[in-house]
Amino acid sequence: MPQRTASTAAHTPAGTPAPPRLRGYRYVGVIGKGSTAYVFRYRQEATERDVAIKVGTTHLDSKAGARFKTEAVFMASLQHPNILTVHGAGVTDDGRPYTIFEYAPAGSVKDIIATQGVYPVDRTLDYGVQLASALYLAHRNNTVHRDLKTSNILITAQGVPAIADFGIATNIYDHRSTGYSPPWAPPEVIASRGSGDDRSDIYSLAATLYAMLAGKSPFEYAYDPHTIDELVDCIMHKPVPPINRADVPQSLQQVLLKALAPDPANRYFTAVEFARALQEVQIQLYGHATPVNVQGIEPYPTRAAMATAGAQGALPAAPAKPKDRRPLIIAAVVLVVLAVLGVVFAAVILPNIDHSGDTGTAAVVNPGMNGTSGGDDDDDGTTTTVPSPIELSGAYAGDTVKFTWSNPDPQDGDRYAWSVINGTGSGQANAKLIEGTSVEVPASDGAQTCIQVSIVRQDRRMSSTPATACAVK
Repeated sequence: MPQRTASTAAHTPAGTPAPPRLRGYRYVGVIGKGSTAYVFRYRQEATERDVAIKVGTTHLDSKAGARFKTEAVFMASLQHPNILTVHGAGVTDDGRPYTIFEYAPAGSVKDIIATQGVYPVDRTLDYGVQLASALYLAHRNNTVHRDLKTSNILITAQGVPAIADFGIATNIYDHRSTGYSPPWAPPEVIASRGSGDDRSDIYSLAATLYAMLAGKSPFEYAYDPHTIDELVDCIMHKPVPPINRADVPQSLQQVLLKALAPDPANRYFTAVEFARALQEVQIQLYGHATPVNVQGIEPYPTRAAMATAGAQGALPAAPAKPKDRRPLIIAAVVLVVLAVLGVVFAAVILPNIDHSGDTGTAAVVNPGMNGTSGGDDDDDGTTTTVPSPIELSGAYAGDTVKFTWSNPDPQDGDRYAWSVINGTGSGQANAKLIEGTSVEVPASDGAQTCIQVSIVRQDRRMSSTPATACAVK
């Protein structure tokens, strides 16, 4: 073990625990501290690059230390441009766990808000799509963060936002507490004082984006609580307010409020669906979107953007028709609805699906787990396309319409996401998840009632194209 240099003590503020002596690394100084760890800056001697080393303040026994090393290796496998790179991990001679991270010289989003003020809308949306992509990759690998906040979003040397601290600090072994931060935690985490799931992470990411626009976490911004107890009471019992900024559009406010819904079932289904909603706002405002960066996921919602344009009035309204031509008009309307709406489901309907029956996600799992179902994967590891339902049809029965369909490739755990399509081309408010292959819905006003249905696999993959059908009176 190399000797500490004389400069180590000079760079360590009073009251800071001594930084560990690590072979091949030279201590430079303190970066920051949290409730469970300190972060030090070191220089890697072989490469002369700076790294950040997070050192826990508690001591692990030999069993917990071995588990920490194994799980740190797994965390290092989560390679994504928007996840801070893990270079290594271990346990010091006195039992403190440490993790070696990529050094982010620009600091955190929290630092930037404090020194430069709130973020512009376009950059917030850009960061949101990038971070939601990284979050989805982690969730797909059965890993939840549990403590997303502005101080855990760091800006790398390339100017890219990156999520830090994916739960491999010491508190992961103390199941009495998850180490969450109340300003950013959803009600279900605060109520249980326990670990959250992927929808809890979506809430915390939305709270972080909210703070980028407002300068503070949602309930600190709105209610100015003076104590943690007051803050918790606000989170548990009061609504999230809109952001008082004229340049923050209503469409973005609505996306954030949905992701911040107090009931997890009313949030976005997955982080990638949250990203899709943010992309839709980008397209509406700027005509372009930040790509979703996850293997196997389409980067852009091109077809959904076309459908959104149609719903906003790009498609001409049909003129009044003579009564004797009504059957032809109905048929034409049905064709237009199907042509426009057949592309919107993956990016617009799914974010609003009811989550009843979803299960939680473990914080860190066995490194051998890959988070995908083996039955739907090709031998080379690529994910096969989920088919669309077939034989979808509906029939009126008084004031209701019953739709039925078939699954061409049933798998264990399959469910069905369905939505009634209204006359504007949007059915997102009605989206539901069910287990059966039929549904009875109230008849829509007008001459037809239309729905869309997709198959949703147990691993949350869904039909690439939904089945659509209209029942005509």
